[in-house]
Amino acid sequence: MPNTYAEKFFRTRDGLRLYYRDYGDVRSRKVPVLCLPGSSTSLRAFEHVAPRLAEGRRVLAMDWRGHGRSDYDPDYRHYGFETDRDDVLELLAQEKIPQVVIIGSSRGGIIAMWLAETRPDVLAGVVMNDIGPVVAPEGMKRAQSQFGLPREFRSFEEAAQALCDRQVPGLDVTPAGWLRHARQYHRQDDDGVVRPDFDPGYAQAFREIKATQNNWPRFEKMARIPTLVIRGAHSDLLDQPTVDEMKRRKPDLQVCIVAGRAHCPYLDEPDSIDAIDAFLARV
Repeated sequence: MPNTYAEKFFRTRDGLRLYYRDYGDVRSRKVPVLCLPGSSTSLRAFEHVAPRLAEGRRVLAMDWRGHGRSDYDPDYRHYGFETDRDDVLELLAQEKIPQVVIIGSSRGGIIAMWLAETRPDVLAGVVMNDIGPVVAPEGMKRAQSQFGLPREFRSFEEAAQALCDRQVPGLDVTPAGWLRHARQYHRQDDDGVVRPDFDPGYAQAFREIKATQNNWPRFEKMARIPTLVIRGAHSDLLDQPTVDEMKRRKPDLQVCIVAGRAHCPYLDEPDSIDAIDAFLARV
């Protein structure tokens, strides 16, 4: 499976330069897929997903501002859901893409709900990876206590062990899996030190998010948008009662529970692959 893509940048309305990758055939008649990562990782989280999906369709993946190869915002208060939503719309406008299927991990799924509220016309479908309209309080408390803490490691292996140590027990993740995950979360700077691959100011913005944030009104705007939710069976951010309520409010919601995973499934699990492929075939 070739991992080939075009490396591109686009300029935002406030002058930042954001990075994205463009996989697959731009001439494909299938609706393109846009992969949106979570708050603590970059588009590299989709390096194993995008090439597979790009066999027969166009797939884009972008780095949020303040992440990966995208510019850092000089004002951390701009790191918000509304800003990210508008950045997505600017990317689609630049590429002249009228409609996409979004695969959104965590924050990426939240941005899909924000788009459903204001620009539902751009959404042909949404895959919400381990995120819902509300976040379980204990999971949010854990995430906010850990997110963006000063972390420096001597190697990616050391960073992988730290990731493993912070997770809930019972996960079915190999050492190679933790190492791959660590490379998605971190970068190695010129001094040889391995650090989280995002602006430290982004962590401040994340910690100021209200744990009680309610996106149910936005989720209900997705009533006519085909939607698949994927939940890690051990996730403490998307709990089963929230999934059940999502299904009650949107009876056609498709649900996939991934055993041995917490927040978030990597989307390379057989159950995730089958669910996404079946979903895309119906969109």
